[in-house]
Amino acid sequence: MSKISVIDLPYEATYLGFDIFIEANPDQYSEGFSWSISRDDEELDCGLDFEANQALEAAYKAIDKLMS
Repeated sequence: MSKISVIDLPYEATYLGFDIFIEANPDQYSEGFSWSISRDDEELDCGLDFEANQALEAAYKAIDKLMS
């Protein structure tokens, strides 16, 4: 898993055929980073974490869970 930083945002990658998207939280009153995973233009899971690397790790874990 690669590390990402705020300057790399928005972040997009593909892992095991799933698309990962991470961006700064669109809610201007809350901090953090939102993440989502999708396949074939269908969002399968999403979440919010305090740090960009935590969001990336959560996305990878969600994909691994979908694959199991």
